[in-house]
Amino acid sequence: MSQHKNPQQLTKQPVEDSRASATARTEREARTHGADDLGDSPGGVIPGESYPSTGFPEGGERYEIFARGKRACIVAHPLPHPAVEGYTALTDYFNCTFPFKNTHQDVRNLLDHLLRLPGLNISHAKNRGKGFNGYERSYDLGDFGARFGYAGQAGTALLSLPGQACAAVCDWQPLVELLRDQLGARITRWDGAVDDFAGTHPVDWAVERYIAGDFTNGGNKPSCRQAGNWIDPDGTGRTFYIGKRQNGKMLRVYEKGMQAGHKQHPWVRYEVELHNVDRKVPWDVLFNPGQYVAGAYPKALAWVTDEMSRIRTIREESGLAYQHLVQCASNAYGPLVNVMLEVEGSPEAVVKKLSRPGAPSRLIYPIGKPLQG
Repeated sequence: MSQHKNPQQLTKQPVEDSRASATARTEREARTHGADDLGDSPGGVIPGESYPSTGFPEGGERYEIFARGKRACIVAHPLPHPAVEGYTALTDYFNCTFPFKNTHQDVRNLLDHLLRLPGLNISHAKNRGKGFNGYERSYDLGDFGARFGYAGQAGTALLSLPGQACAAVCDWQPLVELLRDQLGARITRWDGAVDDFAGTHPVDWAVERYIAGDFTNGGNKPSCRQAGNWIDPDGTGRTFYIGKRQNGKMLRVYEKGMQAGHKQHPWVRYEVELHNVDRKVPWDVLFNPGQYVAGAYPKALAWVTDEMSRIRTIREESGLAYQHLVQCASNAYGPLVNVMLEVEGSPEAVVKKLSRPGAPSRLIYPIGKPLQG
């Protein structure tokens, strides 16, 4: 039982029976202007109606048949891969929705609770004066992209944590206790990421495994597409997509080092993206992300075994961003610096003339000082 008190009583509010949502749409497309669908898995389970499996299923999911009115619908449940440790991946995106009253006091109480919640590392909330993701009103939370949206979506609210906001979370447990146990929230999007810093499994390898059928899902081969220069790779980075977001399950494999501005850098990232489209995303993904990344495509991602470190990832990102910005500054202002050295008379005078408070947004990270070795 959580020791955190409920803001505005934080009681689960009754869910209206608008649960029969369109299930073949993304969270941006469901409901008016794309807000997240509300409610648990539709209908009730038909006893005994589930697909049996022996061993770990090829598609990494367990399926159940639910009744929705007079129709039978199949809902997928992502499974953790039993042979993979949870720490072998990182949570890189998290969205959830929950029932919410839109009174001023309710908003204030929830924001106060989020600001005080241990492990979340949100220091302030700022009214954006506009909507977000289909909601009419929204707040920025902290410095790393977290947002709260509410109003205009059938009595629900949305909490969204993109990559850097996820990196700032040092303990998921208090947040899960608040969202799942007190607010009755459900996960509508979750991304799990694995970084292959040495490029042992490049995008071309992923293409080979796709052609070989290692990404099949219960016998069905998902669609694929490519982005970037595949005809004559130029070092700007390529991306290989498997599956479709609107179907609720997608994998991105991309040359992250190159896309950060460093030609021929080996760093490759694998990102599994899950949505609540005919699928119930379990809260365990936040505690054992590696098992769900590998479990999403068990034949192709069985190599996911090395421990992931958020600090190492941030240091890699910040190092590449720093080098890229320095190169851009050199190209744009190098000649001016030469002239300034003659005019000002010393490097110190030039630095004093050019320096400004703060740091570029690309070099602001939620963990320590990542540029230090």
